[in-house]
Amino acid sequence: MSKQFKFSINGNDFILPIKALNQNPANTYIGMNAKYTASVIKQYVKNSHPTLKVSSKSDVYSGGSSVRVHVCNADGSSVSNEIFKTIEQWKWILSGGSYNGMEDIYEYREDDMKTDSGTAMKYFPSYIFIENKPSWGTIEYWMDEYRTYKTGDTSEHYQTTMDKVGGWLKYNEQYMSKTVLGKFNDYLLTL
Repeated sequence: MSKQFKFSINGNDFILPIKALNQNPANTYIGMNAKYTASVIKQYVKNSHPTLKVSSKSDVYSGGSSVRVHVCNADGSSVSNEIFKTIEQWKWILSGGSYNGMEDIYEYREDDMKTDSGTAMKYFPSYIFIENKPSWGTIEYWMDEYRTYKTGDTSEHYQTTMDKVGGWLKYNEQYMSKTVLGKFNDYLLTL
């Protein structure tokens, strides 16, 4: 027996572990917890926009769960607004509801979400955050930070601090993993 199953949402194909599928004859559904929702959004980005970099993370906590997705171009820059809007729509498709600040309550979704073939989907994460920037600490993050520094789009205090400690890389290497630092040094050789 396969350990995965395929399904489609809005014409997009996805694969999840078979344990996400509750196959009770009286009530078959896909349990879209935070982990599976993060996977679906990441799969969407990789299939629809293969040149983009994407990372996803899920968190479960008392009273809810959330998904955080970061997308960017290969050089760490933001993706176009047009592309980002196609990605950002998934937070509305797959979230369990939304926060109503006027009444200070969380309002659960009332619609019945289904796959293209009609299988019910339940138990979505409370919140989904999709950001048009690289995840902190990745090589793409540091490439984008360096580009911002080189274009002078930083404060005078920041520029002065970098000069005092021996330059941008000398200051920031303390925050980079050894792997990312090695990749960043390779990146600098291409400039």
